[in-house]
Amino acid sequence: MRRRMAAVALSILAVLAIGWRTATSAAAAENAKAEVLKVEDLRNQALQSGDAVALGNIYSDDLVYANVSGTLLTKAEHLAEFKARTLHFVSFAHDNVEVTMHGDSAILTGISKSVVDYRGEISHSQRRFMNVYAKKDGRWLCVAHFEQNIPGTGENH
Repeated sequence: MRRRMAAVALSILAVLAIGWRTATSAAAAENAKAEVLKVEDLRNQALQSGDAVALGNIYSDDLVYANVSGTLLTKAEHLAEFKARTLHFVSFAHDNVEVTMHGDSAILTGISKSVVDYRGEISHSQRRFMNVYAKKDGRWLCVAHFEQNIPGTGENH
C-alpha cells in the first residue's frame, strides 16, 4: 500500500514537473519572440532614418543580405549603401509580421509596403521579407535578410 501511494505521489510530481517545464518553455519562447521583435523594431527605425551605425550594431558581422534584385551583399556592402545615401526609404510600413522560434534562432517574416529609392529608382512594389536572427553573446543579431517583390502589388520605376 505504501509503495502504491509513493508511486502515485511520484507520478503526480512527474506530471506537475512536466507541466511546469512546458509552461516555463512557452514563457521563455514568448520572451524571446518579444526580444526579437524589439530588435526588429530598432532595425526598422534605423532603416527609416538611414542610421548605418545602429544597423551595424544590429547586423551580425557575417550577415548575408539578399536585396530585392537578388544581389547578395555583405554587412559592409549593405551599410555602405546607407552611408553613400544610395538606399533611402521614402515611406515605411510592415504588415503580417510573424516570428518563429528555433532555440537561439528566430525567423521573422512579413510584408513590406515601403516605398524605396534605390540608386534613383523608386520601388512601389510590396515585398515579402524574411529576417533570420541568432542569439550571439546574449544579443539577438540579424544574420540574414531576404526580400522578393510580390507580383501585381505595385510597379517599379
